[in-house]
Amino acid sequence: MENKHNSPVYDSFDLIRFIFRYKWTIAAITLVAAVVSIIVSLQITPKFASTVILYPKSQTAVSQAITTSELIDPEDHLLNFGDEEATEQLLQALHSEYITNTIIKRFDLMNHYDIDKSGSFPITELYKEYSNNIKYRRTEYQAIEIKVLDKEPNMAAQIANTISALLDSTLNAMQQEVALELYLAVKESFVQQKSEVEALQDSLYNLPRHDQMQQTVLGNMLQNEGKRLSELRGKLAEARLNATTAIPRKFTVSKAYPAEKKSYPVRWIIVAMSTLAAFVFAVFATLFFDRYRDLIFKK
Repeated sequence: MENKHNSPVYDSFDLIRFIFRYKWTIAAITLVAAVVSIIVSLQITPKFASTVILYPKSQTAVSQAITTSELIDPEDHLLNFGDEEATEQLLQALHSEYITNTIIKRFDLMNHYDIDKSGSFPITELYKEYSNNIKYRRTEYQAIEIKVLDKEPNMAAQIANTISALLDSTLNAMQQEVALELYLAVKESFVQQKSEVEALQDSLYNLPRHDQMQQTVLGNMLQNEGKRLSELRGKLAEARLNATTAIPRKFTVSKAYPAEKKSYPVRWIIVAMSTLAAFVFAVFATLFFDRYRDLIFKK
């Protein structure tokens, strides 16, 4: 079909006729693209996926978990699953520098990923490769998925399980750092209070027996300060427990195991998408050339 300016205008039927008209050109371009995509896909290093699924535990202090009965407060117990906030805390911990750098060092990922140490930005390339191969996400059921891709199935499983194990130590270290500061503060108050009680005891012991009024005053003061000392002793024991005890922060639903089949790349998808894209490109490129060839070759 042509318009009044003798320029071809194609409708759907004209497009089909056009494709048949230039079928060998289009087929050649599509075939070349298919062959290239097959060659490229075969050169891509296959990777195997290993996955860990875990749930956060309720972020209850150790001392509270030990002293609180589950029947008394069932919504705030160490054995309960954590809420959305606890899940978010675990995700933040997974992205911590401690876990990332520990994994890089322990598995020698600089060499494992074949990073050129003499290159311009080896550290940047290393962290980019790390983020491409190690992913964390929150599932629709508030669980956390740790997924590791690697060219070696055993390595993928080891990295995933190690990250899961490091999660406990990372969270405990973060919380124990705060708990240690609290413990030292409570200990200082306890020592000071103990000295005051001992001073009152000495004063009461050295007070003349006939001074009944002063004995009564000091006795009441000693009783009150003794109660406070007893309360601080209990707080000191709780603070020491929180600062020195490490507990699991997650429930592991499934550990990672070496995959039997590769997960990446899916070669048939690469070839199919590349071939389809090449076919569409060939059609439109040929259509453009056919419509504007007079302008292209105009002298």
